[in-house]
Amino acid sequence: MKNITIFCLIFFCSLGTLYAQTPEEAYRKANLSYEDEDYENSSTLYETLVKMDRVSPEVFYNLGNSYFKLKNIGKAVLNYERASRLAPRDRDIKHNLDLARGMAIDKIELPERGFILDAILFPYDRMNINELCVLVSIMYLSVILLLMFSIFFIAYRRRIFYIAGSLVALCIVFIAFLASKIYDENLVKQAVIISREVGVRSGPKEDYLLQFTLHEGTEVRIVEERDLWYEISISEDLKGWLPKEAVEVI
Repeated sequence: MKNITIFCLIFFCSLGTLYAQTPEEAYRKANLSYEDEDYENSSTLYETLVKMDRVSPEVFYNLGNSYFKLKNIGKAVLNYERASRLAPRDRDIKHNLDLARGMAIDKIELPERGFILDAILFPYDRMNINELCVLVSIMYLSVILLLMFSIFFIAYRRRIFYIAGSLVALCIVFIAFLASKIYDENLVKQAVIISREVGVRSGPKEDYLLQFTLHEGTEVRIVEERDLWYEISISEDLKGWLPKEAVEVI
């Protein structure tokens, strides 16, 4: 009985010490571990920050770097993707994400959008949800202010209406971008294969037909969830079921 009591005291003391560590201390120790090339410890400490909900592009980027050094391509792609969603214009994140994707075994060819569509979607690709919300709010307030000014500046009313109309058109475009971004990042579940190799089956059980195999780092879309299985889709032709433990949602 005495031994059990001592064990419980040690366990809860250790647990208390773990959670007493502030996010700033954990981040500093994680950075030091990474500099010392102790990537196992740095990844553990960065994961602790994620569990504490102290997330930022830097935390996800550094966590991705730690997993990349450990040759864990699945977790590297996962965390680079998370960092990219928070900081879509960061060149280092984009470079490392492309590098990690290039090391994945499965080469999934996505359809190219073309120059014109790339130009149209330039703001969409380089702004996160918060930035789009701020921009839409500024445009909306600007339209309201312009309409208020038109009451007092009658001589410039036509010009003000033209400017306000242009802002309304732009605002509608960016509202569409914002709605699409919210849908893509919050309503559609994107995930990354984190297992070294996983079989994709025709149904949510091990005894269903094995259709094809995926490897770590491959990005998929989750279509449906059933018990311990996800139905995933890569394209219209590549669909199937795999265990939840084999993937992690971005």
